[in-house]
Amino acid sequence: MIKKRLLIFLVLPVLFASCGQKRFYDETYGYKIDETAEEVIPVDDNYRNYYEIFVRSFADSNGDGIGDLNGVTEKLDYLSDLGYSGIWLMPINTSPSYHKYDVSNYYEIDKSYGDIDDLKNLINKAHEKNIKVILDLVINHSSLFTKEFKLASDAYNKFINNKELNENEKRYVDYYSFFENKEDPNSRGKTLYKNPYYNFYYEGNFSSEMPEFNLDSEYVREDFEKIMKYYLDLGVDGFRLDAVLYYFINNTEKNIETLKWINNYVKSLNPKAYIVGEAWSSAEIIQRYYESGIDSFFYFPASTAYPDGLYINSTNMDGRMVESFYEGLEKINKTSDKGIPAPFIDNHDMSRYVRVTSPEKTKFYFGLLSITNGTTFTYYGDEVGMSGNNPPDQNVRTSVKWGEDGKYDTVQLSGVTTVDYPYGTVKENLENENSILNYYKKANYLRNKFPEISRGKLSLLTADKDKGLLIISKDYLNEKIDIAINFKENDNIILTTSDINNKKVVGQLVVDNVKFIGELKDGSIILPPYSIAIFK
Repeated sequence: MIKKRLLIFLVLPVLFASCGQKRFYDETYGYKIDETAEEVIPVDDNYRNYYEIFVRSFADSNGDGIGDLNGVTEKLDYLSDLGYSGIWLMPINTSPSYHKYDVSNYYEIDKSYGDIDDLKNLINKAHEKNIKVILDLVINHSSLFTKEFKLASDAYNKFINNKELNENEKRYVDYYSFFENKEDPNSRGKTLYKNPYYNFYYEGNFSSEMPEFNLDSEYVREDFEKIMKYYLDLGVDGFRLDAVLYYFINNTEKNIETLKWINNYVKSLNPKAYIVGEAWSSAEIIQRYYESGIDSFFYFPASTAYPDGLYINSTNMDGRMVESFYEGLEKINKTSDKGIPAPFIDNHDMSRYVRVTSPEKTKFYFGLLSITNGTTFTYYGDEVGMSGNNPPDQNVRTSVKWGEDGKYDTVQLSGVTTVDYPYGTVKENLENENSILNYYKKANYLRNKFPEISRGKLSLLTADKDKGLLIISKDYLNEKIDIAINFKENDNIILTTSDINNKKVVGQLVVDNVKFIGELKDGSIILPPYSIAIFK
């Protein structure tokens, strides 16, 4: 297996003697602790750092102004260097919309993105770098403009008019969720639209152009099994399942049963496949959905979709939320005790979390995400501080600025109302040792280096809201680490030798590289504001 080394950036000089070394000393922070850049064995399970990509706005390989699969392939080195070992591609199939969540052909790649050979190449190149590729699988609805919708409409019209159906019509008569009239009691809670061909209605909970499949239909399930097998055979490593709460609205039991079917089928073909579901709901509802056997569900209560989202809310009251933050970590673990947690801060449906006036807070939020159990998800562009508020959703799907004289840059989406790049291009972030990007890189490196972070049993050592100090431990396969966090925005915290139980700092995240986690002459440790130290 290929092994990698992370270049750890040091802003402050370290003084060396001829044969030995002289440790750098600062009057405020004491001796600088130099971490070892030990070789790291790549992740070989599903506890990974995933990166979500909206292909349209990511990287344009052919100069037509539209991001494409080859652009993603050409940026795999960039993603690997940042410590990502998984990518989630938002929908890439043929579709009439810019977002492509209304698929018109599940076997075709949208021509603006490339073709099947481009997808194969991307998968193969990603696997060479130990990066897994999962696809967005939109299984609850399609585009209105599909041959299947027309066939189904024709068949249902014959059915309600008491005409005999041939075998093909019997296959399609209940392929979509149709209703003869709006008063049908089975339509409660659903959004109905008039069929464009006949005088009856169809369910379309997201748009009039996105009719819902009837997932009770054995033929729908048959066809989706063929679709899933097709992509798994190509080498895809799993799927992200869109809007699982809407498979059957207000029917958790049927949704869970549907997810069990998906999970069982996928795992029968590839037991190591990874599936993550979008169940945008409370912790209690998310917990129920793990009964399906699906590996992960996104933990929405921690995200920017909620005003008290865990990572951002934890910085309120200047450190006095430390107990609340720990309780949030416990809840994430409990919610997913039958699977793998999937924490994240933002995604393509919500405002970006970047704080334009505070790169320090922006980094710290990601640092808190990076010490959470499970498989983390990063939204493309967050690593360079891209900002944007939703609505409209185009504002959070803007183009990456690579800083390579326009190469790879894409044309902005129609409908974007604000475009802001407060922290510069990717190139500028790569060259700035104190950038958000390099903080992300370090955080991901630590997750990969210490499997206890993503997999360990969590326990509380110290929660001092007056100091703004939280110390937790994580235990995995008889290896244990402690993690100390300073939630204060401006104040240092001194940890005594008893606080750290004589353990050594083996990893650190600081939001300002001018400051560092240092060791005083008496052995105590100084934590700068918004810093995270790993002890072993």
